[in-house]
Amino acid sequence: MRGQVISATVNKYAVILRMIDQKAQVMIFLNSILIPMCIRSIESNTYPEASQISICAAVLSILAAMICIYPKRKYRKSSDRRLNILHFNDIGHLDEDDYMQRFMCVFNDTSKLAASAAYDLYDTARFSIIPKFFWLKISYATFALGNLIALVVAFSGM
Repeated sequence: MRGQVISATVNKYAVILRMIDQKAQVMIFLNSILIPMCIRSIESNTYPEASQISICAAVLSILAAMICIYPKRKYRKSSDRRLNILHFNDIGHLDEDDYMQRFMCVFNDTSKLAASAAYDLYDTARFSIIPKFFWLKISYATFALGNLIALVVAFSGM
């Protein structure tokens, strides 16, 4: 039962991470369509100020979405750090013998294995999911607020 709970949580996290990345990709795509339309509007002198605001908002929204997609991982400097023995970043910073020794110690003790799995879930939520949600919110808010301001400027100039 314990393995099923951890497996279900890992699958849920994978779905959440995939969903966040897909939403960020949609924001990049949507804004990349909006920018050329606004450039044409500026060239034809149709609502140039509103178009400039919309372009700035689109560029900022794209940047936030790109940061969202970029993998998040805390960087640990000290040698006495707490390692997540189940995460590729910490595994990659160990030499093979050191990793195998640490992993087998955890793998052969079920209580340590359960604690390591729980720590991996915490680590993923704290250092991957939460920052991704933050940057996705920034991307959405920039897009919405920037285009709302552009609409206000466009309608006030009529």
